[in-house]
Amino acid sequence: MPAITVKTFAGERPKLDPRLLPNESASKAFGCHFDNGNLSALKVPLSTGVTLPSNTKSIYKHLNQHWFSWSKVVNAVPSPIADDQWQRVYFTGDGYPKVTNNAIFIGATMPAASYRLGVQPPETQISCSVSEGVDENEEGAEIDPNDDETRYYTHTFVTGQGEEGPPGEASLKVEIKYPDNPDTSVSLILSPPNVNLSNITRRRIYRTATAGGSADYLLVAELPISQTNFIDNVQGDELGESLNTYDYEMPNENMIGLTSMANGILAGFFDSTVCFCEAYLPYAWPSDYQQTTEHDIVTMAALGNTLAVLTEGYPYLFSGVTPSAMSGQKLEFKQACVSARSAVIVNGSFIYASPDGLVALTSSGLTMLTEQIITREQWQEYEPHTIEAYYYEGRYLAYYGAALDKGFIFDPKTGDFRHFEHAADCGFNNLVDDTLYLCKNGELVKWGSGSTKMDYRWRSKDFEASDINFSCAMVKGVDVNLSGIKVFADEVEVLHLTPGEIPEMAFRLPTTRGDSWAFEVYGKGTVHSVSIATTMREVTA
Repeated sequence: MPAITVKTFAGERPKLDPRLLPNESASKAFGCHFDNGNLSALKVPLSTGVTLPSNTKSIYKHLNQHWFSWSKVVNAVPSPIADDQWQRVYFTGDGYPKVTNNAIFIGATMPAASYRLGVQPPETQISCSVSEGVDENEEGAEIDPNDDETRYYTHTFVTGQGEEGPPGEASLKVEIKYPDNPDTSVSLILSPPNVNLSNITRRRIYRTATAGGSADYLLVAELPISQTNFIDNVQGDELGESLNTYDYEMPNENMIGLTSMANGILAGFFDSTVCFCEAYLPYAWPSDYQQTTEHDIVTMAALGNTLAVLTEGYPYLFSGVTPSAMSGQKLEFKQACVSARSAVIVNGSFIYASPDGLVALTSSGLTMLTEQIITREQWQEYEPHTIEAYYYEGRYLAYYGAALDKGFIFDPKTGDFRHFEHAADCGFNNLVDDTLYLCKNGELVKWGSGSTKMDYRWRSKDFEASDINFSCAMVKGVDVNLSGIKVFADEVEVLHLTPGEIPEMAFRLPTTRGDSWAFEVYGKGTVHSVSIATTMREVTA
């Protein structure tokens, strides 16, 4: 005789008609967790006791102890420098690109303060005047023009963290008749920065010199930024290192999407331009390292040495071990990213929301994850342009809707959906404790860590029968008294046992015949199996 037996449970596959679903798949799955194939309830998030501003839209946990928060969509990354004494954090999205450090970030709301990222070049030239003594060895003699020295001066700004910017415009030509005379000196007049947003505390002065057969700017002195006059009487053999910050430009003020790559490289973007910083120098962003895409960029993420870039059109991959050697590849795959925060790395794949469903991007190419699982029309019900997603235990956990008060979990391995009721304004995956933190109205919680459970609801597929009278049923599991069950024949409810009414043994169903049967389990208990049959022997087998 026929029987219905479900011993493993899974989520929804909306594209399939309920009668065509695999036996373990749900036609409806809310608040469900499928641990080891069993049906159980998701745990309620656990409050951390941490309160952030009520308008928080982005969070970041620094050094596993300081919670940073912003009222805008912000991307933050830690310093790529190992054991950075300043414990710096770089971030974009809150105005121009910024950096904060352990001398200024601590406060009631963190980061309490920050500086503009990058170091500006000096705005004005150095003004020079020469003071020369008499050449004692050649007094009264005709001056040898071959002994003359022509100099140019330039200067750079240096931050309190030792970050040196590009040089300013070179000074006017300075002619020195007696360069080897110790009494010869050059008086320099220096201007302070017009605006100091980058914590500029010092200045380095360079002058031209010839060494090893090549001319370059060599270091003369380092001065406090407040000092506006300097007498240069430094001899040629006392000059310091060469100037090497010619192209250390500040990042574009509109750059967002800050991303940390391998080899100490940070990346960001503005419009359709991808930007890379000098390796291990996050304040230096040479324009020569910039590359472009066909469409405006939405978001990006690092996949090893590869930067995955999602746009309003084609995706791109940029790869290379140094910022000067990055090469880009346009992927002929017409699936734009419709929400920057929908993009998250899950099990090595960069998963994002496209107009047609979820797409997985790897260094090997793209895959349409949900093509066989959900139709484009069904996908639109998730309002994909609103999706904000996070990694959770190998799954894609997403909030959607204008208020981000609806959610779903997609499992890339099984290809199924389940839904839950919870709201969040933003979240953060903390790798140190392997925890997903979520924030709503300033309250910070840990996802899936509470001691209490959500209420779940799992409805089976439609099992086709031919005028069958199923008379018996049995539910096995743990604490099944915390769950209820409904049984349907031809879409009509024929039995409803509320939580506490399900017997430990098999039980009888009302005498009913039907061509299509289904059941729905709800509550908080863990269910191992549900069986419906025509005889007690079948249902207990």
